[in-house]
Amino acid sequence: MTESVQEVPRSVDVVEDGPLYCTVHPDVETSLRCNKCGRPMCTKCAVRTPVGYRCKECVRGQQDVFYSATQRDYVIAGAVSFGLGLVAAYLLSGLGLLFTIFLAPMAGSVIAQAVRWFTGRRRGRYTGQIVAGGIVVGALPALWPVVQLLALGVPLGGLTFLLLNPVLFVALSAGVAYSWFRYR
Repeated sequence: MTESVQEVPRSVDVVEDGPLYCTVHPDVETSLRCNKCGRPMCTKCAVRTPVGYRCKECVRGQQDVFYSATQRDYVIAGAVSFGLGLVAAYLLSGLGLLFTIFLAPMAGSVIAQAVRWFTGRRRGRYTGQIVAGGIVVGALPALWPVVQLLALGVPLGGLTFLLLNPVLFVALSAGVAYSWFRYR
């Protein structure tokens, strides 16, 4: 009679002979394993969760349930932030530096809320970056007068004040819009 040998599935708690190496950093020896998938991981790859240490892949997989945006939502977010960023940059470029300091964060907030409305409040992992990028690209035409003056031979040192307003608008509005999607 032949005996059949049945393989026993390995569990996470099995101690292997020899050293373990991180799956992401194969030159780093470790004794730490993900408590969900069992992969060996180093301290750089470990993410502390309320239930123990997990690898970044497992944490990312768990967080994916919170994101419901589609590719179409990213296109909508980019288009809306570009259009509104273009309008806001033109409106604020003629008002002066003090108005830009106070109105640019409000413009970023309005743009973020418009994107949320147009996308049906669906969340995406990269929506904040796309909205901030749309604002930056939308504000580029506001720099056209500076480009024209540079073409006429005006030194860049004399144009720093003209550059300050659009750059300040981009930094403040894009930062606020990004924070709406990153920290809420």
